[in-house]
Amino acid sequence: MEVKQENNQVRKSATISRKTRTTYALILIPIGIAINVIGGIIAGQLKLPFFMDSIGTIVIAAITGPLIGGITGIMTNVVLGLMHGDVLGMAFGLANLASGVIIGFMAKYGWFKNWIHVALATVFVTLANSFIAAPIVVFLYGGVSGAGVDLVVAGFLAAGQDIFSSAFLARLPINLVDKGIAVIIAFLILKKLPDTMKNLIPPRKAKK
Repeated sequence: MEVKQENNQVRKSATISRKTRTTYALILIPIGIAINVIGGIIAGQLKLPFFMDSIGTIVIAAITGPLIGGITGIMTNVVLGLMHGDVLGMAFGLANLASGVIIGFMAKYGWFKNWIHVALATVFVTLANSFIAAPIVVFLYGGVSGAGVDLVVAGFLAAGQDIFSSAFLARLPINLVDKGIAVIIAFLILKKLPDTMKNLIPPRKAKK
C-alpha cells in the first residue's frame, strides 16, 4: 500500500513538473518574440547590415528546446509582418524557425555545452538562414529586401555574380556575425541560469 502511494506521488510530481515546464515555456515565447521585434526594429531604423531579429529565438530555443524555439522564431516574423504591413516578410519566419529548431535540438541532445558547440551552432544556423532567406528575397522581393544587406548584394552583383548567388553569398558573412552574436548571447545566458530553468527542455525518452 505504501509502495503504491509512493509511486502515485512520484507520478504526481512528474506531472506537476511537466506542467510547470510547459507553463514556463509558454511564458517565454512572448518574451523571445519581444526581444526579436525590438532587435529587428533597431536594425531596420539604423539601416544596419544585420537583422538582430533572432536573438530571442535562439535564447528561448536553448532553454526550452526545438518546438518552443521554432514557434518563437516563426511567430516573430508574423508579428513583424503585421507591424510593418509586410505580409511577404512573414516568409522569413522559415529562417527564424530554422534557427530555433537547430539550437533547440543541439541543446536537447547536449550539443550546446561548450565553445566548440557554440561555433558549430553558429555555422549551422548561418548556413540554414542563408539558404532559406536567399530564394525568399529573390522570388518575393526581386533580390532587394530593403535591409542593409542589399548593399552587399549590390556589391556581388557588380562583381558579376547572378542574383541568387549574390543574395546567398551576401548573407553568409552577415548571418555569421548576426547569428554568431545571438548564439553567444544564448550560450552565456544558459550558463548563468539556475538548473531549474535549464531543465525546461522535455527529457528524452529512455531507450527500451
